Amino acid sequence: MNNNYPAAPRAYRPIARYSRKNENANPQQADLTLSQWIRLLLLHAPMIFLFQALSLIGRVHSLAALAVGLYFIAKDSTPARATWVIAYIAACEVAWRGTGSSIFWEYGKYAILLLSVLIMFKFRLFGKISIWPLLLIALLMPGVFIAENISRQTLAFQISGLTTMGVASIMFSAVQFSTKDLQRFFAALVVPNISMAALIAYNLVTQDISFSSGSNNAISSGIGANQVSSALSLSATAAFYCIFLFRKQTTIRNLVIIVAVGMIAASVLTFSRAGLWNAGGALAAGILFLIRDNRQRGRAFAALIAMSLLGYFFIFPALNNLTGGALEERFASLDTTGRDVIFEIDYHLFTKNPVFGVGVGQSLKYHPVDAYGFIKETHTEYSRLLAEHGSLGVMIIILLILAPLFRVLLGKQNQFSKSISASFSVWGLLYMTHAATRMAAPAFAFGLAAANFNVEEEPDKQDTQPIRKTPRYRRI
Repeated sequence: MNNNYPAAPRAYRPIARYSRKNENANPQQADLTLSQWIRLLLLHAPMIFLFQALSLIGRVHSLAALAVGLYFIAKDSTPARATWVIAYIAACEVAWRGTGSSIFWEYGKYAILLLSVLIMFKFRLFGKISIWPLLLIALLMPGVFIAENISRQTLAFQISGLTTMGVASIMFSAVQFSTKDLQRFFAALVVPNISMAALIAYNLVTQDISFSSGSNNAISSGIGANQVSSALSLSATAAFYCIFLFRKQTTIRNLVIIVAVGMIAASVLTFSRAGLWNAGGALAAGILFLIRDNRQRGRAFAALIAMSLLGYFFIFPALNNLTGGALEERFASLDTTGRDVIFEIDYHLFTKNPVFGVGVGQSLKYHPVDAYGFIKETHTEYSRLLAEHGSLGVMIIILLILAPLFRVLLGKQNQFSKSISASFSVWGLLYMTHAATRMAAPAFAFGLAAANFNVEEEPDKQDTQPIRKTPRYRRI
């Protein structure tokens, strides 16, 4: 160690400084093993079946996840494990909601919001944070104050998603992931949704599922097809990046490829197009940067070709045959399922109220009702921003587009880091075109895209680098 550098303050030390001889003393410093992956997948496969059998199990699980996150924040000297819990909550949210296990409807968003705020205060992550999320949150406020007769539930539903996005982006922008931390972070994002894939496979085998040209909630036991397919696609995207985090473990890479392809197949069987387009758009954006990385280019092409050939020549034809040709008909359809009508209404409201909009939640008064007599919620977050926030909504949309663009085009990160940022930014942006901010997932994904990824250096080099007094990021 070069002694010319003064010791760093405790709050700004890296996650650990271990040599090879004591690496085994801290399991967080070792790669995830194949047996650990298998145990995690097997442990989570029956999860949603247990929630369906007894929703109390799901409620205990959701509370336990938050409690573990709070424990990690209180006990640890770095935010590493607390961020893994945030990823885990984002992945579990659909299972909790779909089985009636969520403590309250927006529980996932508030849990992520709470953990993010506590992480920032506990680990003093205010030295190097992004400013644009603060502006995003500030631009939301006028729409709250001009809203008339709005209930607390409606207010929470409409703005909690973007508020969580802003706070998560602030927190993630001040942390830096190492390769081994990112392995665990993505594992926490992948393994909960193996349960959702298992549920779809089980229903497909044991029930007489009727496939038509619309979304199929029956195959997911009544859980919303759009949300299920989106959750699966987020986990599949994380599984794809695990391929590049296990350089020497070929068996693990093969396993995560199978998991990713299986989740996409399960997503497709919901007959919701959202998941496939989210994952496709996210991976397309990420690969644009991966192919510019000399060390990752070959692996990126190999993974892309393998997954594309497997999907196009084997999986999709098999699934299409299984559904009697309905799958091809569904994904060839350009039907917007009424989203275009709501978009036109929202845009008309914007033209009539261009400055501050009609206020948070007020656009619902102008929306049509569905077949059950319920007012149709906005499906496109961008049209809601225009209608309810006016010109400030336009500014928010510009922020959401420019922030990731500046990061991946002008940032100093390596190409692999830019690839992760581009993928999860695009995933979040695409999600908001068809499901607004119904889940915490788009807020989480967009926040993750603001993080810093130090995944190229070899472990020995990472451990022996001198620690400056005020490093740029809070390493985890």
